[in-house]
Amino acid sequence: MSAEAPIHYGQPGGMTGAFQCSKSSDLTFTDIIASLRREVEAAGLRMLHEIDPQKVLQRGGHAIGAARQILFFHPDLMVRLLTADASALLEAPLKLAVIELPDSRITIRWIDPAVAFARYDNQALTILGQELAVLCEHIVSESLAPRFGALG
Repeated sequence: MSAEAPIHYGQPGGMTGAFQCSKSSDLTFTDIIASLRREVEAAGLRMLHEIDPQKVLQRGGHAIGAARQILFFHPDLMVRLLTADASALLEAPLKLAVIELPDSRITIRWIDPAVAFARYDNQALTILGQELAVLCEHIVSESLAPRFGALG
């Protein structure tokens, strides 16, 4: 029996939708993580790191359901970002947060790059943010799309 103290999740704040995107799914956590990894690579991006908050919290004596943070980007995108405004380095890499909620649904959240990059009031960053927003939406949507095996 686990001695960890369970964490009870709070509700998203009222302004979350102004700067975050999210999608939920009934797919399994394992399938979603595998699909996200595959779609990040298929989009030509690089997986940089994967953080397991469940393990991190467990070490501190706390318990949560399955959770991951997937960090990804590409060197060419970093060059565009840095040449537009080096202070925007804080916006990279991109990150997807995947969390299993108490009702067993899986939610994927990410900061909207279009909103994040537009804050810099820099046309090159605004364009990059819009491109990255489309890319993130595509990665998540494709990850949650139904997959059909070969028939026959």
